[in-house]
Amino acid sequence: MKKFFLYLLLTAWCAPVHAQIPDFKEYFEVDLDAPLPNMEELKEEYIRVSEVYNPRYIVSWELGQAFDEVWRAVISYYGTSEKRIRASGEEELTDMIASLPKEVYPYIGPLLHSVPGIPEKILNMPGIKETKNKFPERIAPQLADIEDLEFLSPHLYILLMPEMWPDNNKSVEIPQPRRAKIPQTPYNPDFYAKVIKDVEESGVSNAYTGAPKPLKDKLRTLKVTKTSPLTSADVVAFVNTLDSVSNFATFNNKFKLVYAGSLLDYFEAKNGTALNLNTVKDIVNPCQRLALKIKWAGLETEFTKAIVKEGFNLKEWAYTCDKTIKAYRTTLISDGKLASLKLYKKGVYNAELMSLKEKPRNTQFAAMQGILQMYKTSRNDVTQVLKNRVELQDKLLSFGSVFVAVPLSLN
Repeated sequence: MKKFFLYLLLTAWCAPVHAQIPDFKEYFEVDLDAPLPNMEELKEEYIRVSEVYNPRYIVSWELGQAFDEVWRAVISYYGTSEKRIRASGEEELTDMIASLPKEVYPYIGPLLHSVPGIPEKILNMPGIKETKNKFPERIAPQLADIEDLEFLSPHLYILLMPEMWPDNNKSVEIPQPRRAKIPQTPYNPDFYAKVIKDVEESGVSNAYTGAPKPLKDKLRTLKVTKTSPLTSADVVAFVNTLDSVSNFATFNNKFKLVYAGSLLDYFEAKNGTALNLNTVKDIVNPCQRLALKIKWAGLETEFTKAIVKEGFNLKEWAYTCDKTIKAYRTTLISDGKLASLKLYKKGVYNAELMSLKEKPRNTQFAAMQGILQMYKTSRNDVTQVLKNRVELQDKLLSFGSVFVAVPLSLN
């Protein structure tokens, strides 16, 4: 009986622990019908929270002649106490160093010990503590014969690491491609008859430009939703709005949208709906996030004037835009990125990501799940975008990497 209980105990102790993978899909949803908060109160709160100390001057010659009493009180309090103001990125830096291979420590440790303000928590980490004022032992052969190398600045110690030099890394053997034997497939008239029957008159993706467009390519979607399928006419209408959208994106409007984005990020962080890297939301659904910022900035009426000629309101334009962008991204995706996304969906990276600390782990999972959402589209939407790919590409390239006030990652 004792052996049986001992067996159960060992089995439970040795069993693998399957931690739950964090899911951030709901964070990428955008509710364009959500009521706006009181913007004036939110602005005042945002300024009050984000401002540690108001210097009360803009340029140095307005500094004045008297020592600021508020600043005197601040430095007197912290200067005579044992409290330390934690740097904003302290935890991230600690987790980053802890995740590095121990072989890197001799090349970054001396630098950390020479930089003022590095927390004691980092300087006393095992492996970092022992590197104080110590010159690395492993030196890249390309630099080993340099005279007085030990007087090199710790800022450059990382260059002494042999692995930093490509010549010291073993090259990966690439197998020689072999010519595959093409199987001899007998001619099948039924197969070709089916292909001719299924392909529309204009050819695959309108290959025959001279052929008349099918009627369905001329029809717009009557009620645009997040999941309604695109039509070719929807894509054309969206493309036709881009010149007016570009004219809307004046410096003044973009400044208002950037500030509205800062308020939005603060509001979401305050309510627990923000990601560690909240910009991922903008990349996943750039147009819906842009529409939300337009509403927050009070520019909905002005923006609607730029798109109303094509029969869009703000919400319908945002939905059509995001579906078009995602389908267009899919047409540009590389084989390497596609393979990586498939591996992630299979859970290949889960064990490695779960070994990280909570904050970097959540950041990595949110980023990976965001990339999957970037390419969430349908066969129909991709087909409709392919029919108008050239016109869409020409218009989008003029915006560059930023679409009005949101990042636009296309591949």
